[in-house]
Amino acid sequence: MMPTTMKKTLSATDIVLVGALLAAGAVLRVFCPPIFGITPNFVICMYVLAILIVRPSLAQALGIGIVAAAICHFTTKSMIPYINFISEPVGAVVTYFLVRGLSGLNRGRITFKPFIVTLLGTMASGLTYVSILKFAVLFVATAKNPAFLGLLTVILTTALANAVIAQLIYEPIMAALGKKTTSVKEAGK
Repeated sequence: MMPTTMKKTLSATDIVLVGALLAAGAVLRVFCPPIFGITPNFVICMYVLAILIVRPSLAQALGIGIVAAAICHFTTKSMIPYINFISEPVGAVVTYFLVRGLSGLNRGRITFKPFIVTLLGTMASGLTYVSILKFAVLFVATAKNPAFLGLLTVILTTALANAVIAQLIYEPIMAALGKKTTSVKEAGK
């Protein structure tokens, strides 16, 4: 089982990994063409993976969320980029608690924790963003409002895309770092 304790300090390797993942997310966000009119927020995917892999403290996870917000601020196509400074830290904190609290998401040698945590972390960030945007722009967000439904579609699509990407690259990253995942450790017992 993976350790549930979080680190008091991040190692230099951890900091480099977080930076590399966030940079990769920014590059993907800027250069990825829209898919069905939606550009997935790969920065969220990468900070969720960073939190999953390095297991930071709550304050460090919040810091990762703030750095991700700054990156999103400069790479976004959204109407009000400043909202990222609330939505990304919320997503990072939700991710922190999910990483600490969720277990038993394995099927044989495969763990589905990256998929579930990324899906829920992305949705927490996206729903926070849309909720604040609703009040900032003052549009009525009801079930019949096409603008609100469109934004919810973007959130769900992005969450699913991020979850699939995280699931696909989690194991190779862990292997490259020489770390064993929960599923590999349990399979060896």
